[in-house]
Amino acid sequence: MLADPAAQAYTQEELRNLEVVRALRRATVEGRKAYMSPGVRIHRRGMAHLAARSGASYTPEGLPDRADEIHAMIAKGDRVWAVWTIHATHDGHLFGQEPTGRPVEVLEVGIWRLADGKVVEAWFLADEYALAQTFGLLP
Repeated sequence: MLADPAAQAYTQEELRNLEVVRALRRATVEGRKAYMSPGVRIHRRGMAHLAARSGASYTPEGLPDRADEIHAMIAKGDRVWAVWTIHATHDGHLFGQEPTGRPVEVLEVGIWRLADGKVVEAWFLADEYALAQTFGLLP
């Protein structure tokens, strides 16, 4: 029988890393830079395809009322994993798309690797299909 992961205690490093990622997630897009190590490597899947297709990247103005609902967050060693849903209204230009005024609900997963209290590498996977539907690009 597998041990209950909730019963497992976190190390001091893991607790520190969880707090860094929580603070990063609460920060504005600009404010998140304070939690990033110089030379941080960001790997994106999902929304990055929309950016490549349009030649335009994510900007906070595209989803001005964005609120992230975190569903789960765990830590092991130098890594933190989280799953959240982005809730917003498409009221600004986003990935080259004109504002639609439609509600946005996109599931996203993030993994962060930390060293000395800073993010040194991160991976993100988002449900770009749901976002493309919001834009009216898919049925």
